[in-house]
Amino acid sequence: MGRCMTELVDKLSEENNLSTLEMTELVRYRNQETTSYIFKKALETKERYYGRKIFLRGTVELTNYCKNECYYCGLRRSNKFITRFRLDENDIMEYCSNGYDKGIRTFVLMGGDDYYFTENKVAALIYMIKSEFPGCAVELCLGERPSQTYQTWFDAGASRYLLWHETANENHFRKIHPADMSLLKRKKSLWELKRIGYQTGSGFMTGTPYQTVADVIEDLAFIKTLEPQIVHITPFLPVTHTRFEKERSGNGEMNLYLMAIVRLLLPTVLLTADPALENVLADARRKSFDAGANEVFASLASDEVKDYYNVYNKKLTRKNCSGDDVARMLTKIEESGYIAASGTGDYIPLPEKEKLYGQFHRIMRP
Repeated sequence: MGRCMTELVDKLSEENNLSTLEMTELVRYRNQETTSYIFKKALETKERYYGRKIFLRGTVELTNYCKNECYYCGLRRSNKFITRFRLDENDIMEYCSNGYDKGIRTFVLMGGDDYYFTENKVAALIYMIKSEFPGCAVELCLGERPSQTYQTWFDAGASRYLLWHETANENHFRKIHPADMSLLKRKKSLWELKRIGYQTGSGFMTGTPYQTVADVIEDLAFIKTLEPQIVHITPFLPVTHTRFEKERSGNGEMNLYLMAIVRLLLPTVLLTADPALENVLADARRKSFDAGANEVFASLASDEVKDYYNVYNKKLTRKNCSGDDVARMLTKIEESGYIAASGTGDYIPLPEKEKLYGQFHRIMRP
């Protein structure tokens, strides 16, 4: 039992912001009473703009090759214990066609930072998908690329781009990434994506090794400053054959709590219910929807491809994504009391008259 931090939650709900000290108190002293109240406020806020709709996106995992060596990721370049794959355009178009027949209208092309998929190859894929399935949206999650590449893909028809910042704190970033990766470069890429005109997605992990409450507060501050249209918060999961394979998983309840905070910071954001939550929390999708999430991913690939896309342990991939993932997600949405939305499910900008900026996003900057 604990004191419900009603005043802080109400202020966050009304002003979409808190001071750094207030946000720290809200995160550090989380309790059941406050959690229930903030979930209620987050759900009310989501439904004010999106109703009971949950947007279903279809993912196509292009490749599990990656040039990076992130210490927590199963796709890291030096991992010799996974089978590598790359899809060809025939496979990609087949998966998209199957997804379209099941009602998918947003295709998410994702993979490791694999430069085999060049600027021109991806542009051609985008053009083919947009030509074959008019009215559909193409979303990309292909890592850091030069600004001109982002522009080319946008001009080819991609309208959304996901690039997790992972952690907004420089010291924490260096502890979970190799020296050849740069947080500054990652943040610059996110700002560049917004400048070009993408609906830009970012996010971070909860429970990562070495993460502190101050790091989480800085993540929230960066999210508030960036104002991405899409936010994706996922619990850390230990992966075999990585530096952190013996660490414990992130806390699923804290993950939901932070999702609710983001919903109140950015009322009209597209907030993703991450599949990784199902590995640490029972009935995670429904709980995510109740905490403010309004979009979910379903893999369109074959079970073999899902098995090879080993960001997390293979057994977790099999448990959560095997078989017809679209049908499973549609059932989960319906059973949770929500409506699977047709169409691309675009982001709704917050009306200017409703924007109230406090000091939180400014205090945290150097």
